[in-house]
Amino acid sequence: MEDETKNLSSHIALLLSSLGYSYVLATYMKKGLTRVFFLLLTFYLLTIFPWYFTSSLLRGVLSFFITWITSFKLLLFCFNKGPLTACKNYLDFVAIAIFPLKIRENTHPHSASTVKTLSSIMARYELVTLFNKPYLATSLQGFWGRRWNRLSSNILRQTIYEPTQNVLVGFVGVGKARMLAMITTLVISGIMHELMFYYISCGTRPTWEVTWFFVLQGISIVFEGALKYLARVKGWTPVHPTVSNVLTLAFVSFTFSWFLVLPVWRSGRNECGFRPKILPFRE
Repeated sequence: MEDETKNLSSHIALLLSSLGYSYVLATYMKKGLTRVFFLLLTFYLLTIFPWYFTSSLLRGVLSFFITWITSFKLLLFCFNKGPLTACKNYLDFVAIAIFPLKIRENTHPHSASTVKTLSSIMARYELVTLFNKPYLATSLQGFWGRRWNRLSSNILRQTIYEPTQNVLVGFVGVGKARMLAMITTLVISGIMHELMFYYISCGTRPTWEVTWFFVLQGISIVFEGALKYLARVKGWTPVHPTVSNVLTLAFVSFTFSWFLVLPVWRSGRNECGFRPKILPFRE
């Protein structure tokens, strides 16, 4: 028990140290690929961090918040974008990087002379809204774009959707650029979820069912948009919101169960004994 506590402390210390390195070094580096290069070690540590915990559930949680979201926040930070640019000190940087928090408006960073109580520290932050009543969604676009997991949606919008759209708009026009950017974003989301399931299933070879789930959602959103456009052109009577709501939730629930739940169920793993022997950790 004592060894496990010591190992846990060392892992957390390494995570905090890597974020401290990122915070200090990045301020002296020119934004862009230069920062990305010097933070490659941090990205590597964030990738292997979940492997040092035996619980499959905990690995899944850490792979989402640390391996995925924190890495994408740092990637945005390399280009002076994203929530980390609002951080005024190391405490802000760690809190915003790891947790689903954002800095409240009209608040001031704690100075060295300020008595830092837990309540005074937490008053500076507010929780990011993760879900916006997804059970009320009447379309797939609304479900994935505005209601489900707002944290990852916002990060993907800034890191994948907007850059992809900006690159493509000059070649294919606004409409097609949006469509291709959306599909690209969902494919990347699928790959990141596939990585999460890789951690959860204790390193089982990916079946890519998780990725295909998000590819299917992207294709379905395009089809949904085309169908709505055709309905407007033809003057068809719009589908009642209640019917749209039922169809949307039924489609998401069925595909979710088939492509995401079944792979985890088949793995049948709750605990993982495997821990890669990669420095700087020690068994």
